[in-house]
Amino acid sequence: MLCFSYAGGNASFFDLLEKDLPELETVKLEYSGHGTRHKEPLYQNFDELADDMFRLLKEQHYGGKYALFGYSMGTITLVEVLKRIITDSGMDKPCHVFLAAHEPHSKAELFGFTEDESDEWVRNRTIKFGAVPKTLVNNQSFWRMYLPIYRADYSLIGKYSFEDLSLKTVIPATVFYSETDTPRTEMELWKKYFTGDCTFYEYEGTHFFIQAHHAEMADVIRKNLREEK
Repeated sequence: MLCFSYAGGNASFFDLLEKDLPELETVKLEYSGHGTRHKEPLYQNFDELADDMFRLLKEQHYGGKYALFGYSMGTITLVEVLKRIITDSGMDKPCHVFLAAHEPHSKAELFGFTEDESDEWVRNRTIKFGAVPKTLVNNQSFWRMYLPIYRADYSLIGKYSFEDLSLKTVIPATVFYSETDTPRTEMELWKKYFTGDCTFYEYEGTHFFIQAHHAEMADVIRKNLREEK
């Protein structure tokens, strides 16, 4: 299972799921400018990001059945990479996709977001989503390192238009969500793009409900991939 992280996140975000799924090879792809690739340049648009992730996917997938998992911004990454997979005659399609914590429409609060947005706005939005541990909220060293990353990723999301997404596939999809974060009525819009089996699992919590429910989510992933064998 190849995994795509949230805005400002890095590949280690999926460590908990990896531990819950020891029987599965979990490939945690790292965005440029993030985590272990922090010295590399940040992306300017989603085409750059998706092209880079598609390159890494082809390098790290050695054949056989595989799945994709995207969390929050990672769901946008997933659908853009999936478009590239579908049009590449040399690539097998994934047997299943998992989408979490992002509805398939553009984020209104990020319309027109530019990298000139105030530091305070970026900090407040990031803290609101629960992406920052309480111990780091007032840590200036943390913000010096991560503020440019959050700013760049929010800019990518702000430029992205789901309304222009040309994707329709019968690849089975599983959608994880929290009603307080992304209501079911909005998450149901994923059926526009995934027209085959598309199932939904609700969890209590805020945007990062995975932190409390990773074991339950792992059970769902295990069940679905077992059925796809």
